Amino acid sequence: MDDRQATALSMLVDDLHARRVGRRAFVSRAAQLGLTVPIASALATAAARAGLAAPAVALQDAGKTLVVAIPQATVQLDPAIAGSNGYGDIIPLADNITEGLTRLIPGTVELEPALAESWEVSEDGLQYVFQIRPDVTFHDGTPVDAAAVETNFLRQFDPEHPLHQETMVYAGIVFADVEAIEATGDMELTVTMTRPTILLPGKLATFAAGIVSPTALEELGAEFGQSPVGTGPFRFESWTQDVELVLTANDDYWGGRPALDRVVWRTIGEDTVRLSELQTGSIDVANQIDFMNAPDIEADPNLQLITGQFLNVQFLAFNEAIPPFDNPTLRQAVQHAINKEAVAEVVAAGNYTLGAGPIAPGLIGYDPALAGRYPYDPAQAQVLIAESGLTDVSFDLLNRSTTFWPLLGQLIQADLSSVGITVNLQSLEDAEFFNRLNSGEVQAFVNDWTWDNGDPDNVMFSLFVHERAMNRMGYNNEQVDELVLEAQVTPDAEAREALYAEAQGLILDDAIMVILGYPERAMGARAPVQNLVVSPVGSVVLREVDIEG
Repeated sequence: MDDRQATALSMLVDDLHARRVGRRAFVSRAAQLGLTVPIASALATAAARAGLAAPAVALQDAGKTLVVAIPQATVQLDPAIAGSNGYGDIIPLADNITEGLTRLIPGTVELEPALAESWEVSEDGLQYVFQIRPDVTFHDGTPVDAAAVETNFLRQFDPEHPLHQETMVYAGIVFADVEAIEATGDMELTVTMTRPTILLPGKLATFAAGIVSPTALEELGAEFGQSPVGTGPFRFESWTQDVELVLTANDDYWGGRPALDRVVWRTIGEDTVRLSELQTGSIDVANQIDFMNAPDIEADPNLQLITGQFLNVQFLAFNEAIPPFDNPTLRQAVQHAINKEAVAEVVAAGNYTLGAGPIAPGLIGYDPALAGRYPYDPAQAQVLIAESGLTDVSFDLLNRSTTFWPLLGQLIQADLSSVGITVNLQSLEDAEFFNRLNSGEVQAFVNDWTWDNGDPDNVMFSLFVHERAMNRMGYNNEQVDELVLEAQVTPDAEAREALYAEAQGLILDDAIMVILGYPERAMGARAPVQNLVVSPVGSVVLREVDIEG
């Protein structure tokens, strides 16, 4: 930027602070000075806040830049830790900066090779041998080989490993039933299992199994999550917390250079603001569009509404180790008190399947008949409350503070108030919400589970068998454990379905959570955006995305 441009930009920022120009005029004039629209937009937002100086920006030719708005704040970008903070960390990371040995074909739950070129399973099902894809390098130039993958896996699997951290909460899921991990050749990794589960390739497609540079891990230590180095189609460039995260194209990507030159991720928590930014052209993609706004997008020739299969279950969960939810009759009463049809309207304007069992539609084990197990019946709820022997029931309900969650919490509060139960809502930002949840001291919480891969085990094991079942819900049902673990080693689909049906029945008997339902997912995008699809596991995969013109 020359002196004349710098002076003009300074004057423009002063005008914005003094309210002599609006945000849109600022962005337009800044673009005339050579400032890219995404950065100008972020600058305008920051500068418009009373008392805040505008952040420093660098002017450059951005080429094809895609600006993506997500509702959740990003905290850190180490795939092994991302699951501890929520989806604001996962979305920019998974399949964009980092990749696993396997991955899902965009828009599907079909598995395909990624950093593993191929793999074989021994006859007894106890060994998986992965052939690592040759001639792949990390963004820092470090070669991808079996030793690099071994380091990535061992830092999660082995609590004594020098790179291990307690916040690697997905280790017990991804590496469940793993006995040993070893580089058995330069480009060969062998994973030995304790029992013949069929799930390992799918688990290695989850965000938490993303492979990162061992060189960067050693050099950056605990700070790696602020400057991630993977193998994906986009490299980490810069990050201004709460303003924007910038990725640039990986020219050496093994799958071919992406069409996009640059991706800017912005956190915009309010649904209406994301929509407005999309309509004015300040962003190119708005993730998680409120379905009530879908008609506005569909009616706008400059925009497109993108929908697709989404694997998600929303629920109200109880900790049966903490009163009053140590009383099973009270838990059953709450089941009847919640109006799921009202939830469907608030969360997704009716684009929602009412809750049945924990397994979402489209997966083995989903049974719509389970939706009739606890019909909405406030009178029956009051009868059960009386049978519970409890009076003046009240509890604290932990909830999230972004998008539809506050309204959902208020609906539940109102439903329970109508049957004589007092709910004290506690709404928190995602990072604090999950910190509290993992403390094991929360009476009840409203949350969801988005599948990390395309297998029903991902929710059945993760929520009801994994240690988080005891930690978050005080839940330990040995019969459920046995059924879920048997399903993990059962290759026949019909047999697995029968096992999951029995397990879900037991979970509903225990009334440990109210299965609210399964929302659909929509994204809004500008019309020139091509090849963007909804991911069933909640990612925003950009390697095939382009901008027309």
